[in-house]
Amino acid sequence: MKFDQYIAALLEDHDCVIVPDFGGFVANYASAKVNPINHRFDPPYRKISFNKLLVHNDGLLGAYVARKEEERYEDSIKDLKNYALYLKKELRENKKVTIEKVGLLLLQSDGTYRFEQVKNPAFFRDGFGLEAFFGKKIERKPERVMSVEPKAERAEPVPETAAPVSVPKLAAMPVKAVEKQPEPKVVKLDPAPEKKVENPLEIDDQAQDKKRRIWPIAAAAVLGLPIIGYAVWIALNTPLFREPSTFELSDLNPFGTSVPAKYEERTNPFEANAFASTESIVIEDNEAFLKLSMDNAPDKTLVVRLVDPKPTAASSKDLHYHIIGGCFSVASNAEGLVDTYRRRGSNASILDKKGDLSRVSIASYATKKEALVALASYQNDISGAWLLYK
Repeated sequence: MKFDQYIAALLEDHDCVIVPDFGGFVANYASAKVNPINHRFDPPYRKISFNKLLVHNDGLLGAYVARKEEERYEDSIKDLKNYALYLKKELRENKKVTIEKVGLLLLQSDGTYRFEQVKNPAFFRDGFGLEAFFGKKIERKPERVMSVEPKAERAEPVPETAAPVSVPKLAAMPVKAVEKQPEPKVVKLDPAPEKKVENPLEIDDQAQDKKRRIWPIAAAAVLGLPIIGYAVWIALNTPLFREPSTFELSDLNPFGTSVPAKYEERTNPFEANAFASTESIVIEDNEAFLKLSMDNAPDKTLVVRLVDPKPTAASSKDLHYHIIGGCFSVASNAEGLVDTYRRRGSNASILDKKGDLSRVSIASYATKKEALVALASYQNDISGAWLLYK
């Protein structure tokens, strides 16, 4: 049904769409979820729910239907009421009703409603391309804890003492007298001089220090030679020291020759030339043409056609396209809306009275093109504003 498509189209950009005398569809952001049982990862989406208490007409769906069907706002409200009766009838008879591209609405036994949303990527454009997937379960093995007891101290075995062995007695033998040896003499010698061993690292450091000292001297010599030569050239080839009064900055250029400045005095005085008198121009214009001609040359005439003549203001009788900002049963509310937009420079007015409601036109235009352009701007303030031809 076409009304199902209108509801789905409005839910793409709005958080609440109300069907008068039936209920409202509310959209809320739902974050990503992880199912710990089957390890399923679901991306974020916009969750659509149904609230049967939202039955008051906010004008959003009615204005959208009027614009799509190119009919009056009152006729679109009547069509929506008939659509609400159709939905209620389907719920009573079949206990369910399908709203295309939105979801399935079920009537439960206790009189409550249960809404099941269908997958529509247009409801959440930021999640385009995000799909649910299953992750691989990570199995974690429990850590094995082993208790190690210290080795029990063992008493070292005591070696058994061997039984005494009987040694036979030997016969006494004659002992010769031992001659006494002379004691050795100790001679003290002077210690040899210690040789000093040089550290190779210290030798390398000394060589590097000598190199570091030589480089600045060599660099200064290389840079100083051109400066010294240039100073000698200035002293010999320029009058800086010989005749300072005749010295010029151009003399410091070693690659060019100095050219003395020459000044020539003006000898011929300025003589004013006689200018011809200008010709007068005659200008004639009207709303669409501009005529230029010379007094003394009638054949030199230029006629210019104005491309965009000044437009004339349209009268109130020519304003047939009206932007309706609201319909009010209280006259003071309608007059308040008219005063608000008149202070902003609009030609707002109470257009007419339809039944008990006063229709307020916040702006009127002569052409449909101008009215459609202005309608898009006014809908930023009043989302339910719509266009009426009268």
